[in-house]
Amino acid sequence: MRDNSYKSIRNGAIASLIAGIILLIVPTLREMTVAFLSWIWSGIVWLWEALVSSYSISGWLLIIIAVLALMSLSRIFLSFKKGTEINSYETYIEDFLFGTKWRWRWGINEIINLWCFCPRCDAELVYDDSSCRRFSYESETKFICENCSRTVVTSIPGGNKDYALSAVGREIRRRIRTNEINKS
Repeated sequence: MRDNSYKSIRNGAIASLIAGIILLIVPTLREMTVAFLSWIWSGIVWLWEALVSSYSISGWLLIIIAVLALMSLSRIFLSFKKGTEINSYETYIEDFLFGTKWRWRWGINEIINLWCFCPRCDAELVYDDSSCRRFSYESETKFICENCSRTVVTSIPGGNKDYALSAVGREIRRRIRTNEINKS
C-alpha cells in the first residue's frame, strides 16, 4: 500500500512541477508570438502602402522588375563563381567498369545520369533484375544489349538496379579518391 501512495505523491509532484514550468513559459511565449505577428503585420502594411502609392509606374510593375533584376544578378554571380571553381574530376565522365562502358555527368559534386553502354555497338543497355524479386541467394542485375541480339554484356551481383548503380557510383568515387583516373 505504501508503494502505491509513494508513486501517486511522486507523480503529483512531477505534474505540479511541469504545470508550473508551463505557466511560467506561456506568458513569455505569448508576448514573443504577439511581437512577431505585429512585426509581420507591419511589414505587410508597409508593403501594401508601397504598392498602392502613386509612382510614375505602378508598384506591381516595380516589384516584378526588382525580382527579375535580383534573379539576373544572382545568376551572374553564380556563373562567375562556378567558372572559377572547376574540380579536376569533373572531366572524368566515362570509364570502363564491371565489363562495360559507363557514362555520367557531374552535378554539384555528385554523379548524375549514370548509365551503361555496350562496348561493341555503344547502344544503351537495358537491365534485368528479375532475380532480385525471387527469394534466392543469388540476386543480380544483368545489363543486356538489345542491339547485339539480346546478349548479356555484364551482370552486377548483390541486388537490384538501384544497388548496381550505387555500386558503380561507389567505384567511381573510389577511383577519384585513389587518383586512378589520373594514372591512365
